[in-house]
Amino acid sequence: MDASTQNQSRRRFLWLAAAGGAVAAVGIPFFHYRLKAGASVRLGPRGTPKLNSWEDLYRQRWTWDKIAKGSHGWANCRSACAWDLYVKDGVVVREEQSATYDQSEPGVPDFNPRGCNKGACYTEVMYGPSRTSVPLKRVGPRGSGQWERISWDQAMAEIAEKCVDAAVKWGPETIYQDLGPNYDNGPTTAGRFKFQLMAGGMFADMWAEIGDLNLGALMSLGLAHVGGSSDEWFLSDFLVVWMMNPSVTQIPDAHFLYEARYQGSELVVIDPIYSATAIHADQWLPVTPGSDAALGLAVARHLFEKDAIDHAYVREQTDLPFLVRMDTGRMLREADIKEGGKDNLFYLWHPQQGGPVPAPGCEGAGGISTRLDFEPPIEGSWKIMLKDGQEVLLATIGSLLKESLELWTFERAAEVTTLSVEQIRAFADGWVRAKRPMVLSSWGSNRYMHSDLMNRSKILCLMLKGAIGRKGAGLQSTGFIDLEGFGNAMQVEKDGISGRLGVILNLMTPKELFDVAMDITMKRKTENQVAREGERRFETEVVCYSTVTAIDYRYQGIKEPLAKEEDHLLPRPLAAYHEESTRKGWEPDFPRTGAPKVFLTGGSNLLRRNNLPQYLMANMWDDMELIVDINPKFSFTGTQADYILPAAGWYEKVGIKYTMAYAPYLHYCDQAIQPLAESKDEFEIYWLLSRDIERIAKARKLPVLNGCHRPTDWKTLHQRYSCEGTLGPKDAERVLSDIIEQSSATKGMTLEQLKTVGAARYVATGMNVSPAYTYNPDWKGKGVLNTLTAFTEHKEPWPTLTGRISCFMDHPWFLELGEQLPTHKPSPKAGGDYPFQFVSCHARWSIHSTWRDTPMMLRLQRGEPQVWINPADAGKIGVKDYDYAEIHNDYGSVRMRIKFSTMVRPGVAYYYHAWEPHQFPNHQSFKWLIPGLINPLHMAGGTAQLHHGNSKYQAGTAVQDTRIGIRPWRGQSTGAKPVPARSA
Repeated sequence: MDASTQNQSRRRFLWLAAAGGAVAAVGIPFFHYRLKAGASVRLGPRGTPKLNSWEDLYRQRWTWDKIAKGSHGWANCRSACAWDLYVKDGVVVREEQSATYDQSEPGVPDFNPRGCNKGACYTEVMYGPSRTSVPLKRVGPRGSGQWERISWDQAMAEIAEKCVDAAVKWGPETIYQDLGPNYDNGPTTAGRFKFQLMAGGMFADMWAEIGDLNLGALMSLGLAHVGGSSDEWFLSDFLVVWMMNPSVTQIPDAHFLYEARYQGSELVVIDPIYSATAIHADQWLPVTPGSDAALGLAVARHLFEKDAIDHAYVREQTDLPFLVRMDTGRMLREADIKEGGKDNLFYLWHPQQGGPVPAPGCEGAGGISTRLDFEPPIEGSWKIMLKDGQEVLLATIGSLLKESLELWTFERAAEVTTLSVEQIRAFADGWVRAKRPMVLSSWGSNRYMHSDLMNRSKILCLMLKGAIGRKGAGLQSTGFIDLEGFGNAMQVEKDGISGRLGVILNLMTPKELFDVAMDITMKRKTENQVAREGERRFETEVVCYSTVTAIDYRYQGIKEPLAKEEDHLLPRPLAAYHEESTRKGWEPDFPRTGAPKVFLTGGSNLLRRNNLPQYLMANMWDDMELIVDINPKFSFTGTQADYILPAAGWYEKVGIKYTMAYAPYLHYCDQAIQPLAESKDEFEIYWLLSRDIERIAKARKLPVLNGCHRPTDWKTLHQRYSCEGTLGPKDAERVLSDIIEQSSATKGMTLEQLKTVGAARYVATGMNVSPAYTYNPDWKGKGVLNTLTAFTEHKEPWPTLTGRISCFMDHPWFLELGEQLPTHKPSPKAGGDYPFQFVSCHARWSIHSTWRDTPMMLRLQRGEPQVWINPADAGKIGVKDYDYAEIHNDYGSVRMRIKFSTMVRPGVAYYYHAWEPHQFPNHQSFKWLIPGLINPLHMAGGTAQLHHGNSKYQAGTAVQDTRIGIRPWRGQSTGAKPVPARSA
């Protein structure tokens, strides 16, 4: 195939672009076959030796040249797993689970074996028909399917030229990268991030936009990602799986739940669907979607009523003893009682002194400890005189909480959740009995408008029981291990020790470094407090940081639809909260020079996952001057791009599976084979791109550009990316070795060792920086990994306003919306008043869209997008099993198959996410119907935990509140409604 233009329909794009490019490419194997370089296909008699029997064929299948160690590095999967990769004639012919894991401690089951159906067939993706193989350039309108094959040299030169043009005209901050959710902790992701950092481009965090950020935990604990190793589940006596389905989404870890149950632990599953996990439970509570907070509040009321709370823990570790002014509803501050007093120094009641005293460890008090030498009351009220002579009534947060819980009787909770009173009572009694209650509530728990209230209510129950920060108890919402070497790899500009020192000095002056060292030495601050301060400086002074939600709200054209959805629910318009937040510097407002102009996408599939993508394509998308998809497989986003660059697959490059705490092992990804066809790993791609940008910048004598926080000189971009030329395009393995060598969690590991064993147990948890928040300084690789003991055992202040687990949100916006304490609010009807609530979940057969078109996985299900509904509902609306139906709401309609299932409660339409839009009729998916509500409280800021940053506080989008109607499809036209011209 030459470089002539291929005119293709969008429907045939994937097949033709993949297959046509592969045939033209040299040496690409499909479905485990390949031609050697320079070989040609000869017709005629086969030259294969004659097989004497079927046994000979079987023996050939079980021979190989080598076994490489690997994992699925860039997969957005929480369950890291070690695999053996069998290679024959340069082809990975199969993958097999590797049972390399040790028992963490006596009496606890080990992790063996780890793996799932997706990992067992990644070769089907790797050699499949949607694999990218050669660089492609769009030659027709975006989305037309008109492409031509080009060389890497041409692709890099043209992309570099357009990047320079955009940076000169609009500024480097308009070069936009969505950070994930697919990434690893190895050199290829470090290379992607390093390019963006060195170029002064914008990092757009997607954690909350995709619904994976636990903002309720952030409000309560100051941490969004909380949780230790999955073998800790085995130690709990009361396991509550709340908005999580480990049997499907954490297949390698689910056995710990069931082994715990065999040993006598009680297992409760709370899910509107009779899930694959629920079938194993002692109790299944099919709550009405969005009513979970009501259930948690009823439990909390019962714990108070039965006096089943840990009083000592609550006094020391929570904010319930803190004092609140009854006239303002705000906490008592030093500024209220002293001239010139602090606004962030708060008070407890001292019974012996008969008055308020400062709370040690709160934000304004400073210090490194929350230890108390007295017992402050959890309940009570008193009168005091303020500095102006005014007498005010004070009450503890505990008193206010207990009063608010009086409303949440079992009967009222039953009305809201549609559970029976008996079900709720049995569940609440389980909490009373529990010695080590544990709640598993992972990323899927964050996708309602009021998910924060639901998660705050769960944490309320746990804190009353004194469970958080205790072994075998607490919250499991997905934790990470930190690799300091990864952060160094994306920032270092020079080789060796001078480069590592440069990373530090890029953030701090020598004097500031000395002051930090003295703060730690003199015990004025803990190492964790210093790390958090440094992280904030990095995000506010170095990185050009924003969020996908913030960018979408400003430029996608969704302000008017969201105003229609939400303004009648709020005291003020949503836009007013956004304006105040950006004016006060809470929510980031980059890029400030206009909408993004260059989109380099590699770890995401934005158009597949974005809510109301028709608005994105009609507004911001068309305004971008360059869109490049760097990807090992074709995606819907790629079909709408200007260039597609083939990235190496996960078995074709070195890497480190991202560092989940569930399995406290580093999972090494070796390069089992060379990259297929013309694909390259991302480290090399950005090496080449930075080289061409620097060449053009020098030729044009480009001036130093103004970045978000500091100037950036593109005439030295490649020099900095390559560490002054010491890193070549093929040096990804060297970068990986440096990451391991420079990380405390991997101390003692070597690349040679990992090539042999594949997975090695961490020896520490690294620094407590985003998103790695284990806070267990005592864990050194032995025993199960439990978390947050720095606060509960070492008595460090929590990273919150009060230095405690926070039940009370002392912020004007929270008071304005009546959410200063955990409460229940009904799920709003997004998309209009329709009879079905449209509830999504992750599928057993794919991780996001990666396996969505894999034939083997499609054969294990019905093979196309479908909506699961209760047969009773189906009878009412006249649809049959496997019929097409029209799914509709205020934004239009799409077509999907119907599947009957009694596992779905009436009134719920249940669907598995991540189908590509081109797998739907009209190439429009359910995302065309989902507005993605934004909670204005998630734009708030100005306090310790309400601090916007990467994997920290930020506005997201809520999809589970969407409502739809369902009617039979009898040939009528379907499709999204037209987008208003230039919607603001």
